[in-house]
Amino acid sequence: MAWRRLRTGELDHEALWLGVSVSAAAAAWAWTAAGLATPRCAFHAVTGIPCPACGATRCFVQLTHGAWEAALALNPLTFAAFAVVIVFDLYAVGVVVTRGPRWRGAISPRGLVWMRATLAALVALNWAWLIRAGV
Repeated sequence: MAWRRLRTGELDHEALWLGVSVSAAAAAWAWTAAGLATPRCAFHAVTGIPCPACGATRCFVQLTHGAWEAALALNPLTFAAFAVVIVFDLYAVGVVVTRGPRWRGAISPRGLVWMRATLAALVALNWAWLIRAGV
């Protein structure tokens, strides 16, 4: 893992994912600001148990209103994901505007297994929280 400049013809991931995340956030904000109905969770409707993503939309709405604690209580993993996206976006703006070096690296197969296992454990813990909290 190292900081380096983009190579000729290399995909600019920072600019791409900054555009995707800002566009998605703007569309979600416009949707909620317009008061449009949010989709219902089919899994929750059928089983009565919240799915691992239940509360994500309400978490976003609470974040746009500055209700940090309510957003965290609705879906902790979604709250953390939004925080990671914000940090990435700040980094991306910095390197895109300054045309500075980018953080690049490779993930070993062992590291990929570790990352997948960690993500699965986080999803399972978040799901347990949602079920216990009755989200």
